[in-house]
Amino acid sequence: MDEVGNWIAFGLLTVVLVVAAVTDVKTGKVFNWLTLPAIGVGLVLAALRGAMTAGEPSAWGATQAALIATLAALLGFGLLVILTGGLGFGDVKLMGAVGALTASWQCVASTAIYAFVVAVGIAIVVMIRGGLVKRTMHRLLSVLLTRASRTDVNLPNDSPKIPFAVAIAVGGVVAGAEVLLGVDTPWAANW
Repeated sequence: MDEVGNWIAFGLLTVVLVVAAVTDVKTGKVFNWLTLPAIGVGLVLAALRGAMTAGEPSAWGATQAALIATLAALLGFGLLVILTGGLGFGDVKLMGAVGALTASWQCVASTAIYAFVVAVGIAIVVMIRGGLVKRTMHRLLSVLLTRASRTDVNLPNDSPKIPFAVAIAVGGVVAGAEVLLGVDTPWAANW
């Protein structure tokens, strides 16, 4: 797609990600007033870019790419929420916004990978700063031992919350920059 369109999409993506990160840190939530319009704007932007770009797919083709990327993000992260319960649906919709604004499932994959790496880093810092390393290691060992014996483990739910939108924001900006620079990642290049 055209270079100007890529920069516009990256700019919008960056604004959405920064606002989401700030609201997640301050309130623990990623709001619909941010994510749902971002998804809509991303889909409209994809259609406009497809219609205005000569030699590229039609407006419908570009919109299909955005829809596929949005659905990949929503379904993938939606399953994580359902299966693990560790993320909120605001995080899911934020990843949907990444898909819609970038119209690239490869960018969604890169964002997810980078976000999980950043989240692990944030979790380690929170554990160290909060003096929770020993407690966390004890709980992990308990989970491993009880799972090995096929019994249910009952752990308290008093762990500190990680603002995952911050991790998505870092991952999305890095993945978006890769798209702008034409960097192919090993996990997305061969798909």
